[in-house]
Amino acid sequence: MPNEFFTFLLYLFYGMAFFAIGVSITSRDTHASNLKIASVLWLFALFAYSHAFHEWFELYQSLPSPDFPERFIPLVNFLKLILVFVSFSFLLLFGIHVLRIVFPDRHRLLNILPVLLVVLLLTTIFPLADTISSEVFTYTNSRIRNLIGLPAAFCAGLGLIFYSRTVTHISNKGARNFVGAGIVLLTYGLLTGIVPSGTQIPIINAPIELLRGLSAFAMLHFVMHALYTFDEERKLLTEERLIRFAKAEKLHSLGKLAFGIAHEINNPLANVSMNVEMLKSEFSTCVDNEQTAKRFDTIDRNLDRASKIARELLAFSTEKEADFIPTSLNDVINSTLGLLGSRRKTYQLTVNHGDIADIFLNLLVNAMDATREGETISITTRQNNSQIIAQVCDSGSGISDELINRVMDPFFTTKEVGHGTGLGLSICYGIMDLHGGSIDLESQKNVGTTVTLTFPLGEISDA
Repeated sequence: MPNEFFTFLLYLFYGMAFFAIGVSITSRDTHASNLKIASVLWLFALFAYSHAFHEWFELYQSLPSPDFPERFIPLVNFLKLILVFVSFSFLLLFGIHVLRIVFPDRHRLLNILPVLLVVLLLTTIFPLADTISSEVFTYTNSRIRNLIGLPAAFCAGLGLIFYSRTVTHISNKGARNFVGAGIVLLTYGLLTGIVPSGTQIPIINAPIELLRGLSAFAMLHFVMHALYTFDEERKLLTEERLIRFAKAEKLHSLGKLAFGIAHEINNPLANVSMNVEMLKSEFSTCVDNEQTAKRFDTIDRNLDRASKIARELLAFSTEKEADFIPTSLNDVINSTLGLLGSRRKTYQLTVNHGDIADIFLNLLVNAMDATREGETISITTRQNNSQIIAQVCDSGSGISDELINRVMDPFFTTKEVGHGTGLGLSICYGIMDLHGGSIDLESQKNVGTTVTLTFPLGEISDA
């Protein structure tokens, strides 16, 4: 009786631990998360639920009750095999998906793995398909654990350990718990995939299921704490949105001021430009004089610069409304390169157009200003799930850590006086915000700067 009671409690809490893992995952709202693992966690939840029902099925069989009719025993054993195979299959798929996230260049090899394992399993148990006995079911159960359970636990465990490195910027604690969950999964894989069920542990004289159950509770602990990473991510996203909102309010106020200034500047500029043209025609004989012509050229050059500043102020300050249509970002880049004119020939411009769906003059000019002639500037585009990503990388002087957070501010520039208005990146920021995208800068002093533009991939209607 004590042994039966111990077995009852063991399988009860063993299954409960896995069921709690499933509940902790499915009750977590991860739809707004940018973490790639969020899209595959449901597979781990299905593993946990199906494994819990498998252990409770074992519990049901251990309850004191009349024996099953002999003709039902093969059906019961077959249902047990189905449950254990299905649960470990979910774990294997989860592990492969996580490894594909960490090692995207190995996806073909990882896709072949489950097929190879299933073929190997069928090859192993096929010779016994004509025999129905408890020994055959025990043997098949062991092979499922060896050939599906063990690789599944190792794929999932290693996947979580490697994936932990991608969330350290969000939460070091969360990353450590992903590592802990991975280690426990590796341990559980050894206990369930190598050690046969019913094996007695020599020192404590207890079944191996006890260690499996303890592993399940350890897994529950680490998984629940690892899931707090999504809360930390949500907090960071909220803080980022608040910062963007404050920046938008600041830009809106500056925009109103800039709009008024631009209009006040434009009128006298137009008047001065018209009078200069009249003076040129009235003093056409004097214009032939080299000194006089030089002075007129200086006036024209400064008028053009003042007009350019006024135009940029208007572009910065004008409230923009747009009708969005599908556009190829690659085509936009190609047309922008044409606007650079002869200056393009003085740099090594490399363009790597990725295979992107349909849906930068300031950025390229900035990159050229920061890079010595003859050096490389690269432009790359690619599609990442529901986003289009474009990167402009230069090998210039870079931006210091003290200035990197200020380069988006209006009228801030690191260029010499007279060589920039400080509105280029602010206008880029406004354009990206209008498209619902983002602009990010990474820079190292004397190494170079990378500007990353992220566009949402909009839905294209059939109309």
